[in-house]
Amino acid sequence: MIDVKHESRYNYTELLYLMDEAFFMGAFFDWLLSNSNGIITVIVILAVAIPSLTVVRRLTKGHVSKNSCTVQAVGFIRSTRQTGLYVNENPQLLFELDALAEDGTVFQTSVRKIIPITAMAGMVPGRAIPIRYNPDDRIRAVWDYHPDESLAQERAARYLCQKHPGDLSYEQRMELLKNGVMKKALLKSFRLTGKEEAGDYEAEAAIQLAGEEQSGHTFERTLYVPNTALEYLIPGRYVDVRVIPGRENLFVFVLDTSVASGIS
Repeated sequence: MIDVKHESRYNYTELLYLMDEAFFMGAFFDWLLSNSNGIITVIVILAVAIPSLTVVRRLTKGHVSKNSCTVQAVGFIRSTRQTGLYVNENPQLLFELDALAEDGTVFQTSVRKIIPITAMAGMVPGRAIPIRYNPDDRIRAVWDYHPDESLAQERAARYLCQKHPGDLSYEQRMELLKNGVMKKALLKSFRLTGKEEAGDYEAEAAIQLAGEEQSGHTFERTLYVPNTALEYLIPGRYVDVRVIPGRENLFVFVLDTSVASGIS
């Protein structure tokens, strides 16, 4: 009997609450229908609120807490696609990345970022971008707006060594970064060997440093380039290279960021 009385009392209280809610809503709609200015006000509020809520929802979709992403790293673009969100006519891109962890292992993750329309052409596969990831859940990562440049270069060198173990060593890559100098060079020849490795093409290239064309001295080596660089590496064209003075045969192409980054 006790339970029955308690249940009855609870249902009665709930019924009164619902009746009160219905009375309030009815009074509101009666006022709204009798007040044309009120209808206009509600319509204006909804017209502003609904698009705003839609934008907020899109912005927070796939949101990753920046505070949880504490480890700096470098991600290498595998693919990009637009999410459909625009801010001041600039699109948000979803970057699918290969990233290099602190322990040297490569893992896959993704980040989202609003990219200026003028920078879209540079967002190509193989380009290195700075990220921070969650050490407890590596799939969660964010764009790093305050990257450590030396760390990024070191990680990029390690990644390229893993990607192309038969090319330059880690020590050679780091020496090029620390002691190498930028120079213009005439691309004398460039030929694909037909071999592919990790999505890049093996090529045989020969260069002459600018100002030394009359000497006929050329430097040759075999290296890997991404597909996006092929239209740039045309024999007879002057290109940018990084070389170590006295060891020019270990040159690397330095391509414009709109073409690629981290080429070796």
